[in-house]
Amino acid sequence: MRPTYQPVLLSVDFSSYHRGFFVRWEANEVIDITQSQMPMPIAAHDVPLVLRALDVLQDPAYPHPWTSAQEAAFTFSPAEQDRLRELDFWDDGDRVPSDLPRRVGRRLFRALTHDKRGAEALKIVRNYALAVDRPLLMACHFNAHAPADIALAALPWELLWADEPTPLLAERRLSASIERRLKHTGPPPQPAPGSGALRILALSPQAGIPPELRQLERSARMSALQPLLELGLAEMRELSPVSRRELERVVREWSPDVIHYYGHGRYEQGAGALLLDRESGGEEWTPPGALAAAAGGVRMVLLHACQGAMATPGSALLSSVAPALSIAGVPVVIGMQFTIRADAATRIASIVYAGLAQGRSVQEALVAARIALYVGETDQVSWFVPALYVRNRTLGPIYLRPPSDQPPALTLGNRSPARQPSPVIRRLRIQDEWYRRRYGIDPM
Repeated sequence: MRPTYQPVLLSVDFSSYHRGFFVRWEANEVIDITQSQMPMPIAAHDVPLVLRALDVLQDPAYPHPWTSAQEAAFTFSPAEQDRLRELDFWDDGDRVPSDLPRRVGRRLFRALTHDKRGAEALKIVRNYALAVDRPLLMACHFNAHAPADIALAALPWELLWADEPTPLLAERRLSASIERRLKHTGPPPQPAPGSGALRILALSPQAGIPPELRQLERSARMSALQPLLELGLAEMRELSPVSRRELERVVREWSPDVIHYYGHGRYEQGAGALLLDRESGGEEWTPPGALAAAAGGVRMVLLHACQGAMATPGSALLSSVAPALSIAGVPVVIGMQFTIRADAATRIASIVYAGLAQGRSVQEALVAARIALYVGETDQVSWFVPALYVRNRTLGPIYLRPPSDQPPALTLGNRSPARQPSPVIRRLRIQDEWYRRRYGIDPM
């Protein structure tokens, strides 16, 4: 038997004021409520530029473009280069440094622990979790409407990195997890674990994705999840094409536990959206409100889409797809903060679904996926991409199936990264197709 997931719970609540942020630390079994202050880690007007710099590292070809589309994405203006250099986020070799995730993570950690009261609170809770050999679950609470809070929430807090070789979320002994909770009005949902096989509805829009690329994704997904299906731990249905009306009908009739979306996501001019098919043919960008309504009753949504979780300053956080779905009532949303490599996204999904189907919590399953990517990738740029949004009345682990103390019958996280399909061809082809359709740019 294995111990059930019993994390040490740490609540970190951010509230802006004119000089920065008040931070409220709470971990009932370890420390009394502690108040600290912190500055904005990165100026709000610099956040979009820093996020873009992190995003280009997701392309294995960077900094050497193979196509016109890549060349456009990789190019930073002289003014942008100067600003990144001032932030210590630009390399002497005239490129985004390969260790930018570490540099950003350390800046975030220094800001969070700027006040010695905050530094001491985090140190005590972390050391306690290590001493009692229990994982750390850190719930970050953000205001969903105030501009300063939106800028703070846009930062990749999953990168928290003390002055140590390993980031907080990649420490094996600590098994730490960060979840994002958005402060809002109205009663949040209280999901109860379901029963039977985990029901996964895969959405594969035809919009913007060539048929051969959809087939590659389908084959990789089915290959990764086949062991779950064969053991009767999961059931999967696929919807393609995907219109709003058809999505609503299938969710209503089949009641899936999880929606798995593979397609295009965008975040432009302060609005997030996913690309779906029109019933009459063609395509349409679908706003978060419509998606949330169609997904009513679903326990979890996993967005395997570029920029599905990205939020940038200057508009309501709700306009970003992942947090908007959370606010609208989806109990658990996993979205990608940056462009995600195809093999990394498939690996995340396979490990998470294997954990959920076997009675592991969402947080525990995502920890396993992060560590697998951190250990398995040479450049280590995918592990921090997934962002977990939770909407629940209480802190603690969330299960889609009853908790289990039995050793897992199936651990998909042990698969060798070498067996995964190439991330370069699959990702760059979808990128090229998108740029060709949108801008009329010939990628070759």
